[in-house]
Amino acid sequence: MTIREELIKAIEETGFDEYKEIEIDDIVFSETVFSRCARNSCGNYGKNYACPPLSGTLETNIARIKAYKHSILVNKIISIKTRREFNEGMQIIADVSKKLEEKVNSLGGKVAGPGCCTICKECAAITNEPCRFPDKIHLSLEGSGCDVVATSQRFGMKYNAGTQGIGFFFLVLYNDY
Repeated sequence: MTIREELIKAIEETGFDEYKEIEIDDIVFSETVFSRCARNSCGNYGKNYACPPLSGTLETNIARIKAYKHSILVNKIISIKTRREFNEGMQIIADVSKKLEEKVNSLGGKVAGPGCCTICKECAAITNEPCRFPDKIHLSLEGSGCDVVATSQRFGMKYNAGTQGIGFFFLVLYNDY
């Protein structure tokens, strides 16, 4: 089985709702998305090595993603109608993310996804120490400047699923078939 086939099998078994194989050059990057991180609405700006400004410039982040030859855009839709559904959905996102990352990492790939890196309970950036697991860091899609809305729309994937909920996107990056 090729790496590609193993990744697709893992995506399907993990329970994602959609996936599309896309060319690395078809990922939409945006200075606007990248610069929004400075607003610090999530509280991770300057406090996580996967997020700006600690993750580097927009160009550095784009280069990190484009270092891979192949990508698969993956989506998990969760309901956010009630606070309970939202909380349950966020746990589902955390669970599928962990399963996907374990498989992708074991095959030499990388996952970029929503939010910041959560490998450590507390990022070493907070205490001004070097990243403890630089090879395992979870890349942030938005923190890398990826315009998830434009990229998902380009490929006809559901970002806003209406009454069904909202899509949480991951980018599976790998080099060989």
